[in-house]
Amino acid sequence: MKRLFIFILILIAWGCVDPYNPPEIRKAAPVLIIDGFINSSGNSKLTLSWSQNIGDVNQPHFETSATVWIEDKTGTKHYLSSDNHGSYSLNSQLLPATHYRLHITTSNGKQYQSDFEPIMQTPLIDSVNWKLTNTGGVAFHVSTHDDFSSVGYYKWTFEETWEYRSAFISSIQLDASNQVVPRTEYINQCWRTLTNTDILVESTTRLQKNQVSQFQLTTFLQNSERARHRYSLLAKQQAITQAAYNYWKQVKQSTEDLGTLFGPLPHQVSGNIKCTSHPNEIAIGYFSISTVSTQRAFVSFLQLPTPPQYITQYSGCEAREITPTMVSSFSGPYLLIEPIYIGFGPMLAGYKYGSYFCVDCRYAGGTTTKPDFW
Repeated sequence: MKRLFIFILILIAWGCVDPYNPPEIRKAAPVLIIDGFINSSGNSKLTLSWSQNIGDVNQPHFETSATVWIEDKTGTKHYLSSDNHGSYSLNSQLLPATHYRLHITTSNGKQYQSDFEPIMQTPLIDSVNWKLTNTGGVAFHVSTHDDFSSVGYYKWTFEETWEYRSAFISSIQLDASNQVVPRTEYINQCWRTLTNTDILVESTTRLQKNQVSQFQLTTFLQNSERARHRYSLLAKQQAITQAAYNYWKQVKQSTEDLGTLFGPLPHQVSGNIKCTSHPNEIAIGYFSISTVSTQRAFVSFLQLPTPPQYITQYSGCEAREITPTMVSSFSGPYLLIEPIYIGFGPMLAGYKYGSYFCVDCRYAGGTTTKPDFW
């Protein structure tokens, strides 16, 4: 009985704990976040945004009116163009110097500047391939090596594209006069492309050769939507400096590993970008410049074991029916699918319809335009 009483007291005490939100967190000043790097062998893009306080449910605040450029040690400048939505791009061009640094002037007049960084030469990717895992997954790996340097530091990003199809194939639609006509646009088959958000870095300091073998980029289940038809991964490899590697390694440990029992304690990770107009303020990000190596790989459902069932975003979709006389008042977030005939026709019994999401694959984030590389 005594043990039960103590247990109840513990539960009451646990339920009475209020969340602690110190004023320093609730009222912290926004910090500039710089995401991206300069590709010395192709087009480049940087994204500028401002940090948000914990509990802020608003959309991210992008820096849309900054002046951004890189310069070499002689003062030659290359300006990045803005899309007025927070992205700043530099078209592929000759960058003859060996070192460059980044400059940013934000819309509120603050000045930011990075250290001078060398242009790193990235070796070619040896291979990008996939393997089946012991847990029912499909894992993609990258391999590379560099014969001209004894030690290497690498960072990878990737774009994944997969084909998917909506729950229903729509063959009919309503025209402007609410008349049923054949559908002229195919909206059942889509392709979606996403860029990875996790940090993928590796060094060869512990190896005898500057060689990376079968570094895992990503994995997904064999019964997932990515494996249902065809999947493609474009790996992008970037050689980075030791300082950049240390920075991204710390960021990875402070974000992805945070919250585990033996994970690192949260701490501020300093990059190579400083606020020169307000030295006490910080910036988040690391400026790097390098060539980039790419390689694409594919996997088709024909190459994978067939699962008992695919788990897709359309698992809960259901088709409904209406009579021909109801079509004139047909409204709401629905699309017609196909006509229903009595027997084999030609007498019309009604129409099948479904929600926009279940009929038009574009509502799941993709596009009906087939990629050029498909």
